[in-house]
Amino acid sequence: MLTPFFSSRGVLGINARNLLYVKPFNPKKAIAFADDKLKTKAFLTARGIPAAKIFARIENREQLRAFDFSSLPDDCVLKPNYGFGGEGIIILRGRDKQGQFLRSGKRPIAAQELREHMGDILDGRFSLGGRRDTAFFEQLLIPHESFLPFRPVGMPDIRVIVFNLVPIMAMLRIPTAVSDGKANLHLGGMGIGIDIAKGVTTHAAQYHHMITELPHGGSPSGHQIPFWEEILLICSRIQQITNIGYLAADITLDAQMGPAVLEVNARAGLSVQIANLAPLRARLERVQGLTVSSPEKGVRIGQELFGEKIRSKSTGKKPEERPLLGLHEIITIAGVGASVEEPCAIAPDRERTVFSRELITELIAHRAVEQEGDDAERYRVKFTLAGRKIQTVVLAADLPGSDRAIIGRRDLADFLIDPSRQRQKPTASGVKIDLRAVDKLLSQYDRELLLLKYIKPINLAEERKRLREDVRYNPVFSYPPLPNIADIRERLAEPLLDTSPLGVLLEKKRKEHTQRILLLEARGDSERFTALSVALFGKPTSSLIRAADALLHNRPACDLSERDAPTRSAEYVKERFEQVLAKYGLHEWQVAIRAKLVADCTVGGRHVYLREGATFSDTRIDALIRHEIETHILTAENGAHQPYAIFRRGCAGYLDTQEGLAIYNQNRVYGDTHEKRYNPPRNLLGLAYGLEHSFADTRQYLSEELGYDREKALSQAIIIKRGLTNTSDNGGFTKSVVYFRGVRAIERFLAEGGQLQRLYVGKIALEDLELVEKLPDLQQPLLLPEFLREQAAAAPRKKTRSKK
Repeated sequence: MLTPFFSSRGVLGINARNLLYVKPFNPKKAIAFADDKLKTKAFLTARGIPAAKIFARIENREQLRAFDFSSLPDDCVLKPNYGFGGEGIIILRGRDKQGQFLRSGKRPIAAQELREHMGDILDGRFSLGGRRDTAFFEQLLIPHESFLPFRPVGMPDIRVIVFNLVPIMAMLRIPTAVSDGKANLHLGGMGIGIDIAKGVTTHAAQYHHMITELPHGGSPSGHQIPFWEEILLICSRIQQITNIGYLAADITLDAQMGPAVLEVNARAGLSVQIANLAPLRARLERVQGLTVSSPEKGVRIGQELFGEKIRSKSTGKKPEERPLLGLHEIITIAGVGASVEEPCAIAPDRERTVFSRELITELIAHRAVEQEGDDAERYRVKFTLAGRKIQTVVLAADLPGSDRAIIGRRDLADFLIDPSRQRQKPTASGVKIDLRAVDKLLSQYDRELLLLKYIKPINLAEERKRLREDVRYNPVFSYPPLPNIADIRERLAEPLLDTSPLGVLLEKKRKEHTQRILLLEARGDSERFTALSVALFGKPTSSLIRAADALLHNRPACDLSERDAPTRSAEYVKERFEQVLAKYGLHEWQVAIRAKLVADCTVGGRHVYLREGATFSDTRIDALIRHEIETHILTAENGAHQPYAIFRRGCAGYLDTQEGLAIYNQNRVYGDTHEKRYNPPRNLLGLAYGLEHSFADTRQYLSEELGYDREKALSQAIIIKRGLTNTSDNGGFTKSVVYFRGVRAIERFLAEGGQLQRLYVGKIALEDLELVEKLPDLQQPLLLPEFLREQAAAAPRKKTRSKK
């Protein structure tokens, strides 16, 4: 398939590149300039080209010995100035408890190890030609959300080849685990061609071979690169101001900054041709000798010659124009949980924007302004004017007349002003609920109101020791102090009066948080804690109890064969889990072995924890992969891809669906006879019994009636009775009901024709599925379990066969 491409006369080889383009168009001075990253970035940033901030540079051994690593921010990147091919770069993300940097956010790296690496940089180990070098630390850029579908291991970049001010060809370079976080194709990074006109990905290559599917699933083609016109214009401007005639500019997209230049290359590699399935030399010859008067014209020529129809033409849209303002407008000021609409005067004769002291006071109450340093007259604020978002510093002053906000010319550069434009001047400001801000606020409270953290007894180790000695003992639990939740309770007091799908979802979450606070405050009071737990999670109903009884009564004999014996160590499982996480592109997740764990396997944050000394059967390992990785982790990652935090943290009542889906998926591994398949109904019956009996009686029931071994019966009794102080009382924590109730709901959903992939958009409740799917900006699941991907791939084939 690729033979016609590779035999084409238009393909540019390395010798032809050097002879025809590098030598005649890139003088030695220009090449030296491009090779010097620090000099290049300083030159470009001084001329308005965005780039990462430089924190420190070390040029000699004396500076190296005296360097203070504590002067650096927790997140930064160490680079060699004259490095090439990604060699010598170390990403530092966070620090451990001892203050040591974490390499790529994972392994601690000591200051001495960093000094030795920096010494290697100074000696020229990673530089072109082994020349003496400079080490520098720069800002760690955060990948833009548009890169999420590619699951990069590190920072992707966009390489654009520019010649005669014309963008000739471009590709997206994705660092992978195989390439050790570097974007180079020959190391295992992915190169994905980009349509130069529309900024949409096309073909993909890795190791100089074409690939049609991303490692974690999904097509590499059809993804829109944001800021595309701006990226091309930046690259053309770089060539204009550097005088590098044949140039490759590496641009990335930062989550906050947007487009930012990484480096400039005067001897760019040629794999961009493979990623685009297009010959580079043929394109270069088409623009050589053209008169191109400006970067803007160069971009238009490149899009017209080397892409499909320009997007603005194909959609009929006009190029974006500057908004037109009158002398009176309305600004929308973003606060926490709400936005403030305020009439304003447009005053290009003033230098700075000014807010009245009265307005500043109101905005402080809504957390919509932040004082700039120690100056009580200057405040940082974000507002929207005529659809444009502006982040600026405003002055606080006493203003004459009725205007409380006057917008100065510093913030009017992107607008046209027509003094004759008539617009009725608004007479009053108003506060509107900002659902996105509410979403972020509820997500923050979700992290602060951790139920399991605050109902875990602080004297559990001592009580567990006594429980092992006396099976009839009823422990007395004590709990950690609660954080100051008075402010949270106050902010959750007002209901959300918004009937949109998102408004309804957030109101449900607000009510759930309120119930959670009440439950935490009732710890130790058996009767009240149990009632509030039932209000939050529900309880074993008579129909659920009958269903659980029937399932256990009719269960077939278990078949525990020798192959299912627990022979695999935690170290083996760690390696297996890491392979699965890598397969799905979950490179930020880590697997760790810990000694002080109750469960053999648990998930928290971006970690999977395994209990030291635990052993696992092969069947159980496969079931845990289905349960923890292919359910909990994939839905969390898909939720993080959504525009609202509630999908990652969990919608109200999501536990039934989340745990039910996890159990359904693991049961596909266990089959009909496996012992662990019957844990959810047993746990439900144990909970129903525990709500009417003491700890000791519940423990005995779990062991003698439900068949738990001694240690499992003890642990399950603790799970049921946590939250109480005197566990001889009836009652308990009812969260265990969600597992059996949840898996039954999933089975009904499938029996009625539901599709599992619909539940992978995030951590949602099945009852809210239709509401969730009404959200206009809902994203399809980014990651699906392999078995669902196989089903989706097989479906079209079945349809084709039926037509035949």
